[in-house]
Amino acid sequence: MELEGSVGVVTGAHKGLGAEIVASILEQGGRVVAVSRSGRTQGQVPDGVVDVKGDVRVEQTFPDAISRCIESFGGFDFIVNNAGILGESRLHETSNQLWDDLVSTHLTGTFWGCKHAIESFRAREVPGVILNVGSILSFTADGYLGAYTAMKTAVLGLTKAIAIDYAADGIRCNCVCPGDMETPMIEQYFSGTENPAAARAEMEGAYPGKRMAHPREVAEAATFLLGKRSSFINGTSLVVDGGLIAKTY
Repeated sequence: MELEGSVGVVTGAHKGLGAEIVASILEQGGRVVAVSRSGRTQGQVPDGVVDVKGDVRVEQTFPDAISRCIESFGGFDFIVNNAGILGESRLHETSNQLWDDLVSTHLTGTFWGCKHAIESFRAREVPGVILNVGSILSFTADGYLGAYTAMKTAVLGLTKAIAIDYAADGIRCNCVCPGDMETPMIEQYFSGTENPAAARAEMEGAYPGKRMAHPREVAEAATFLLGKRSSFINGTSLVVDGGLIAKTY
C-alpha cells in the first residue's frame, strides 16, 4: 500500500493512461480527484475517486480540483499532469489552431497544474509530488509530430527546473516518458491512416519486443514516482518504452 493516506489530482483521468494511473493509485491505497472534460468515470465510480469536470486549457480547473481534493479528502499530496492530445502534422502543414491546441493542452496546462500545486504545497507547508507525463519525444523527434515533439521536450525542461527550484520546500517533480501505448489516442492515429493494420504492424515492429506498452505498465512506473520508495528521486525522467530509444536502427 505504497500510497496509503495519499490524495491528489490526476488530469485526463478517464481513459487511456490516465484511467490506469487512477486504478494503480487506488490499488496502492491512495485517493484521487479525477479530472476530465467529461467529468465522469465510465461505469460505477470506484471508492476513493471524486470526479470533476474540467479542461486543462482553462486555468481555473486546477485551483478548483485542488480545493475539491482538500474538501473531499482532507489534503492534497500530489498532482499528475497527464491530459494530452495528438497532433500529427508536418511542421509546414501545422495550422496555427493545432499549434495553439497543443501548447494550451500539453504545455500551458502542465504549467498551470505545476504552479497551482506548488502554491498549495507551500501555503500549507507540506511536501508534495508533481508528476508530469512526457514522452520518448522528450528526447527524440518524429518528423510528422514536430509540434507535439516541441511540447513534450518543453515539459521535460519544465520538470527539471521545478525540481531544482522547489526541492528545499520538500517538493519533488519528475517526468514519466512512455513510448506508444494501447490507448484510444493511438487507435485514433491508426484509424486515420490508409491501412490501419499495416500502420500498427510497422509501429509494433519498431519496438525490440515487437509490441507497444499496455498503459498499466506505464501507470505502475508513474505510481512508483508518486510513492515513498522514490523519495530521493527528483528532477528525473523515467523512460518506459520497451527499449525503443536504446537502439540505433
